[in-house]
Amino acid sequence: MAFGAVSFEYLLIVAVLVAIVAFFYSNLGLGGGQLYVPIMDLFFLSLFMKEIVPLSLCFAFVTMLSSTYSHSKKKLVDFRLGPLLAGAGLLGVLGGVVFTSNVDERVVKGAFATLLVIVATKMIYDIYKARKDAITSPVAFTNAQKVAGFGVSVLTGFLVGSFGIGGGVVSVPLIIYVFRFEPRRAIGTSALVGAILTPAAFAAYFFQESASIQYDLALVLTPIVLVMAFIGSRWGLEKLKTKAVKTIFTCGVYLAASEMIYSLLFQ
Repeated sequence: MAFGAVSFEYLLIVAVLVAIVAFFYSNLGLGGGQLYVPIMDLFFLSLFMKEIVPLSLCFAFVTMLSSTYSHSKKKLVDFRLGPLLAGAGLLGVLGGVVFTSNVDERVVKGAFATLLVIVATKMIYDIYKARKDAITSPVAFTNAQKVAGFGVSVLTGFLVGSFGIGGGVVSVPLIIYVFRFEPRRAIGTSALVGAILTPAAFAAYFFQESASIQYDLALVLTPIVLVMAFIGSRWGLEKLKTKAVKTIFTCGVYLAASEMIYSLLFQ
């Protein structure tokens, strides 16, 4: 039995996997694209990256939206800093969309895999070194922090547009290390940034002639992601400790990087 561009069997497998990703990644301030993209790349063999990325943006948006809502209920979202970072990120979104829509498939996959390895290595280094996290969230920022935040947010927007991620792989470390937020508030604020940038990136793909959006797959899978992300974000705020959250994130990103490298070498 076929559904759109993929078989029903593979659609079911992907539905289960993205549901699991949404459940856990909604606790990390991440859209889950680090895993959504490799999962679809592995099972939706007939789709190209410029078709997979818009789908991932749909999933990332509802994941980030659910995370933002759950964290805001606990007053763990900075609605002052988040929109400012998202505004800067919008400058990079269009460039990212153009990159994925027009650059060779292998270049996009290689760049994505490199990004994943760098981010995961940084996070595991911090866990190993037992780097202490901030325990407060400042209300004022230096000019140096503002400049760094602007630059990294433009990069975040580019990555969102390029790879269909929520941008948390960059914005969470930015908010923790540059703005010195405690991790849970950084995660909530990152989710807000992603919830703004992902629909902007999807809209940019919509207007790209070279892009192709699989609406049938989006309509089936996105509601599943939304429900699981909402349940997961509420559960994680009550059950998961910060170190556990970081460890899950790191393992997941390394796994995703491995899949993308495999895809580059053997597909």
